[in-house]
Amino acid sequence: MSGVLRNIYVLILGLMSTLVCAKDNVSIVLDGQLIDQAWQDVSATKTFYEVVPATHTEYLDKVESKVVTTAQGVYVGIINWQKEGERKKQFNLQDGFIQADFNRIYLDFSGDGSGAYLFVVGLGGGVQDAVLTPQLTTDSDWDGDWQTSYFEAADFWSSETFIPWHTVSFYNKKNLRDASEIGVSVQLYQLVNNHLYASQKQTTANADFFLTMPKVKAIIPQEHQVTFVPYITRQQDLIDNIGLNNIGFDLIYKPDHHQKLSVAINPDFGQIDSDEVDLNYSAVETLRSDKRAFFTQDINVFNVQSLQDTTLIHTRRIGAGSDDMMHITTPIDAAVRFVQQTEQLQLGAFAVKEDKLGNDVGKSFYAIRGKYRHKAWQTGLLMTHTERPFIERDARSVAWDTQYQSATWSMQSTMMHSDISQSQTSQQGRGASLKLGYQFSANTQFESSYLQLDEKFDVSDLGYIKRNDWRYWQGEFSHAINFNSPLVTSVKQKIAVAYESNDEGIKLPAQRQYSANVMLNGGAEASATLTHNSSGWQDNVGYNSDRFQQPDTWGSRVFYRSSYVGKFSWAASYQYDQEGLNGIAQQFALDLTFMPHENWNININNFYRKGDGWLIANSHNQLTQYDRAYFVNENKVTGLLTDDLELSIYLQWAVLEAKSEQVFSITDGSLTELTNLDTSFEDKRLVSQMKLRYRLGAFSDIYLVYGRGATQIDNMQKQNVAAEPWSRSVERLWQTPNEERIILKFRYGF
Repeated sequence: MSGVLRNIYVLILGLMSTLVCAKDNVSIVLDGQLIDQAWQDVSATKTFYEVVPATHTEYLDKVESKVVTTAQGVYVGIINWQKEGERKKQFNLQDGFIQADFNRIYLDFSGDGSGAYLFVVGLGGGVQDAVLTPQLTTDSDWDGDWQTSYFEAADFWSSETFIPWHTVSFYNKKNLRDASEIGVSVQLYQLVNNHLYASQKQTTANADFFLTMPKVKAIIPQEHQVTFVPYITRQQDLIDNIGLNNIGFDLIYKPDHHQKLSVAINPDFGQIDSDEVDLNYSAVETLRSDKRAFFTQDINVFNVQSLQDTTLIHTRRIGAGSDDMMHITTPIDAAVRFVQQTEQLQLGAFAVKEDKLGNDVGKSFYAIRGKYRHKAWQTGLLMTHTERPFIERDARSVAWDTQYQSATWSMQSTMMHSDISQSQTSQQGRGASLKLGYQFSANTQFESSYLQLDEKFDVSDLGYIKRNDWRYWQGEFSHAINFNSPLVTSVKQKIAVAYESNDEGIKLPAQRQYSANVMLNGGAEASATLTHNSSGWQDNVGYNSDRFQQPDTWGSRVFYRSSYVGKFSWAASYQYDQEGLNGIAQQFALDLTFMPHENWNININNFYRKGDGWLIANSHNQLTQYDRAYFVNENKVTGLLTDDLELSIYLQWAVLEAKSEQVFSITDGSLTELTNLDTSFEDKRLVSQMKLRYRLGAFSDIYLVYGRGATQIDNMQKQNVAAEPWSRSVERLWQTPNEERIILKFRYGF
């Protein structure tokens, strides 16, 4: 009898699978209308919660979402009940700021909170995608293979989005019936009043976002996939009249969803856009993003994010300047990465080899990662190794990280170790970080964080740190009050208190800050901030200089942003603060956005800071306080020429005028003024780019880019600083570029 029952049970399972597979074979036309039969066969989620502001008010007339899973992937259909005249339609470039109403879709493919992916669909055609790490941080450098479309009617607009299973790597957690559960969270951002409505009461600001994410059942078939993306690049240097051709490819092999092998030859395709102008005279390196496809994939597996941006893997190190200082970038010969995920274990490894350039100046990079997860708790180990034969340097690092999340508590900790060998010497350093958070309610939370890096800790060969020899603590309390008012939507207040010292316990300047942010019901926003920087020893001014005592300073800032609706929006801020030893500074910013057409954006951003207490080091133990003026103007025009042809024009120029006021030598912790010494200078820079992008499909594009840039740094006498008008400076920079090139890039995914 038991055998008969077993056969009947198997037959029922087979019939269920057949029914599901029959459903999976239906066709959905991606036109944004949700009129296909497959949409009619699934129930809709109609209850959405107001999560910004976090009133958690239930609405049945704001959003309606449906999810259909097929053998190929997951479809998400969303109907937004916004009438014409109450919604904003505007195109933006991929991953650009969306100044329109939009939907967010969070997908946790494994359904266990080990990570998620974000897909954003804007009314007007703008899209964004990003990786959401287990720590609920977002990395927007990632680009995925997915499609979307939107549709407009008089009373609503709707979107259809298709994300193939092969887009990401994930563990397919099945039950006895071969069914899986994936997490799907849907949001509507309503531009007219900056309100956010979601299918769950939590946002990524809440530690229990993954724990409460709505689940959808799916039959995810086992499949293997091979993706081949060859590309060719032609670069012409118009100044030196030198042409350079590059050919490479990305090859991705997935035996199944939880395994992926990636191989890349000369993987430089993704870095198209020029970096912004960077006039950084501090001892802290500027942290830059990376859009190269090979380095943005599976970043959530390798992510170990410590406090203050401390990380063991910063992929912009790979392919950066050669160790003989003769090349700004170093070609990458080959790169390989492997990722495997099981129900509780994630494993990953990669290796990258740079070109030796005939002089053994290229570097080699290696990393291996293992991570174990059990419900709301996870822990993992990351090891990296960098070989730099030209300078006889080997750098190794290890990080052990742990994370816990609940409805109220969150905890993240990291223990780090670095080991560097160079020229028969060895240096070992240690670091640790701990972050604790407690959520009293949806509108009230407290967070405390601590970071300690000893004097010999160094992961800069492959990672990033702001500094070592550092102890940093911060406590932050925030509380929001929501109003049912025709004028004010919410007021959020935040108090942050920090304490800093070096690893010996010597006190450094630290910040205490109070801020109040007011959201207005018409969609505008205003804020005010009061900041106090305590006195302390400044030991990171640059050039390996000795420390000196820096007095405490006060500062204040006010900010206002208009509503995003209409064809014009603006934002402005004013800041007044003390700086340096005895200086005063004022800072102004004005951002203007014009939208003459739903397909075109014009952005003009201006920043100006004027003060007489700017402190920088000019050489070892020599410090100058400057009267300086710093102005940055950024202009961007973006739009659609045709449905698949995008145009973007970018121009940024910056002028720094620094008049030497006082020059000091640092001796035994004291400042001694030096007379008859003038260190005045001017730094003027310009970056411009015109880019055409023709979209052929997923991982398939044609780029035509023209770039032009100039840098002029002059040491001069104080009386000669600011003698030339800014308009003349920009004109001269444009007429005498030190970089001018045309780049043609083509890639096509098979």
